[in-house]
Amino acid sequence: MVGQEARGQAPGKLEIPGDPVRDVLPELERWAAEGLAAATATVVRTERSAPRAPGAVLGVSERGEVVGSVTGGCVEPAVYEEAREVLSGAPPRLVTYGIADEEAFEVGLPCGGTVHIFVDALDPGLLPALSEALAAERPVALVVPVSGPEAGRKRLVFADQPAADGKLEEAARTTLARGESTLVTAEGVDVFVQSFAPRPQLYVFGAVDHAAAIARQGRFLGYRVTVCDARAKFATPERFPEADELVVEWPDRFLADAPVDVRTAICVLTHEERFDVPLLQIALRTPAGYIGAMGARRTNERRAERLREAGVSDEAIARIHAPIGLDIGSRTPEEVAVSVAAEIVAVMRGKAAALRPAQVAS
Repeated sequence: MVGQEARGQAPGKLEIPGDPVRDVLPELERWAAEGLAAATATVVRTERSAPRAPGAVLGVSERGEVVGSVTGGCVEPAVYEEAREVLSGAPPRLVTYGIADEEAFEVGLPCGGTVHIFVDALDPGLLPALSEALAAERPVALVVPVSGPEAGRKRLVFADQPAADGKLEEAARTTLARGESTLVTAEGVDVFVQSFAPRPQLYVFGAVDHAAAIARQGRFLGYRVTVCDARAKFATPERFPEADELVVEWPDRFLADAPVDVRTAICVLTHEERFDVPLLQIALRTPAGYIGAMGARRTNERRAERLREAGVSDEAIARIHAPIGLDIGSRTPEEVAVSVAAEIVAVMRGKAAALRPAQVAS
């Protein structure tokens, strides 16, 4: 009903791609259930260009089975041998692979970067708690010292549990709060903190054809997607099977109480002033990392003027990416969704958009 909230989970959920640990965890759990020893190799640091970011994981079982990847193939054979040595009883180790020109097609990275990988034995006792936290989207960090006498002794740090004393715990919680996976130095040792924060939020306002395509792209990028529209007959699971949540409510009323942080992306597709202006007023008061609004040039100019009349500053209005999406010549809803997804990635990664915003018809 218009004006009243109706929330529900859309059917037919897809697996969330792109998370290296979520990708390998089912296989690691299977090995543990079968009583197989295993070793993991984790990218803990990269320099310059590297194929995978910190947190990428490769697992090797005692039967020689392999799951995951740390470089997309460049040094996997060498890492596999390191893992086999650990499985044979050797201590955990931090290994580094770089490149000299004459070595580019031997053991090294042809892309020109350097990657630091920590190889140690899998602790199967941590898997149930980690799997449960990921399923519940409960913030948790997997912490492992990569130097010193405690090297390889993993532990889980939960954001919602009372903090223990010590710089290691404090460093892990700080890193988890930022949603980062990185090496930190705490208590005199190098520690890799792999953060598992809840999926960032993507709010799509306006249950139009473009919204369905953007919801699909958002899910592919790993966002938790909410589609909101005041019209119940348009916000249906059949039209938005990729959405995690459908909300029937006036957009500004919903966003006023919705969780928003710096990782949040907000896409305003209604291009009607009665929805857009109050919604954008709310959006611009939040720390959302991305705010985009659909509409052609004249639509955006009128909307900006209404926002100024409502007391919104030019500095705040400049946060709105409008017309939404990069100018890649997109025409279909699917092509527009690709342009919007690319713009969200560029903004969230701190890269200036090389292309002008797309001109989407009002």
